[in-house]
Amino acid sequence: MTGRSAVLGCAGLLLLSAPAHALVTVVGAGMAHDCFIAAKSGVNLRAGIAVCNMALAEEMLSARARAGTYINRAVMKSALGQTGDAMADYNSGLSLDPELGDGYVDRGAALITLKRYDEAIADINKGIALGQSYEHVGYYNRGVAEFFLGQVTQSYYDFKKASEIAPDFRPASEQLKNFVVTRVRVPAGQEGAR
Repeated sequence: MTGRSAVLGCAGLLLLSAPAHALVTVVGAGMAHDCFIAAKSGVNLRAGIAVCNMALAEEMLSARARAGTYINRAVMKSALGQTGDAMADYNSGLSLDPELGDGYVDRGAALITLKRYDEAIADINKGIALGQSYEHVGYYNRGVAEFFLGQVTQSYYDFKKASEIAPDFRPASEQLKNFVVTRVRVPAGQEGAR
C-alpha cells in the first residue's frame, strides 16, 4: 500500500507585489472617517495625510478612533515610501489600542518593506490572532514574508488561504500561479520520512 504526498515547488522567482494593507475602519462623519476613506481609496495620498493630521489635531476622538487614524495615516505614508514616519504612526496607534489586529498586520507590511521578515511575521501572527477586518490580507502578507525567508511551502499555504477567504483578491491568486504542486507516491510507512 502506498501513500500520497505533495511536493511543492516555486516556478522561478515569485514576482511579489507590495504587501497589502488591512486599514482600520473609523466610523462617523468627521475627519477621522475621511482619513479612513482616503487610505482605503489610495488616491491623493498627500491630501489624505493632511486630513488625518487635522483629525488628530482638531477632533475629539475615542482612543480606538485615534489609534485607527494613526494607523490609516501610516498606511498612506507607507504607500509614499515614508516607512520611518509610518512606523512611528503604527507604534503610536498600537500603543493607544494594543488589541487592534489590523494595525499589527499593517505594521507587518511595513516591516516587510524594511526586509525585517521575522518581525513582520510576528506582528502579522498577532494581528491574525486578534482578528482583523480584512482577514485575507494577514494571510497574504504572511505569505510574502515567508517567501522571502525561504519558507516556500508555508508561503504557498498562506496565499492559498488568502485566496479561499477572498476569492476576488487578485494578489493572492496571482501569487498562486507561481507555484507548482506535484503529487508523488511515497511507500507506506515513509510518509513522515525526509
